Amino acid sequence: MKRKEWILKIDSKRSNEIFEFLSFYGLTSFYSESLPNGKEETFHIYTEDKSMIDEIAKKFGVTCEMKISNDEDWISIWRRSLKIIDVEKGLHINPDPERFQDPEDGITVKVTPGMAFGTGEHETTKLAASLLKTYLKDGMRVCDVGCGTGVLSAIAKKLGASKVLAVDMDEDALKQARETAVLNDVDYEVKKSDLLLNVNEEFDLYVANIVFDVLLKLIPQLPHKVLFIASGVDKPRADEFANFCEKMDFQIIEKRCENEWCAFAVKT
Repeated sequence: MKRKEWILKIDSKRSNEIFEFLSFYGLTSFYSESLPNGKEETFHIYTEDKSMIDEIAKKFGVTCEMKISNDEDWISIWRRSLKIIDVEKGLHINPDPERFQDPEDGITVKVTPGMAFGTGEHETTKLAASLLKTYLKDGMRVCDVGCGTGVLSAIAKKLGASKVLAVDMDEDALKQARETAVLNDVDYEVKKSDLLLNVNEEFDLYVANIVFDVLLKLIPQLPHKVLFIASGVDKPRADEFANFCEKMDFQIIEKRCENEWCAFAVKT
């Protein structure tokens, strides 16, 4: 199948802004590569929606070049770039189980390559997973809000959660979360919900790897006296996130950052 490939170059310092924009609007068929000079990054975006590309060009002040590509071309390029993700000692994500054997130590969560909602390689996923490993205690009940592929839900189960509820509004995400459960031989519930609006029970720990503005909408919905792991906060807005939590009388327990992204462990 042939499709339109849009190519743009941007200052590497703004690459995370592009990533967040694409993720927020559901444009998931893309990859990026750093140029040898280290100052620019090239994005390859696959979409038929020219209006969205026009919006990107206007918002970021870039020129987008278009060419026709085969699906197999970009998928094979992207898949060759995958590798085992070492979140931290004893916690790994295998983004291509057909190519890679699981590491022998600790816990590994498998994800099907090509899943539209990510395979765990982004910093925000790794930060959330790392905080789960630190704060999730055996037997805790966990709610994964905006679950995407369900990678954090699978990690929570393998870390010893007694129950996990994975919620998302997107039907494709829910389908992928169920596939991830089967792939990892774990059992968790998958439910359609706009944040916590359709969640009628409380949990010991809530985890959300979602964009900044949606995190702020989620926070007032959280029950009191629970743990909350929030990921998806870009560094320039980390103080704004912390201040928002403090205004809700929530306590920031820990902040972790990787490159331009931060995640928080919060006591509500």
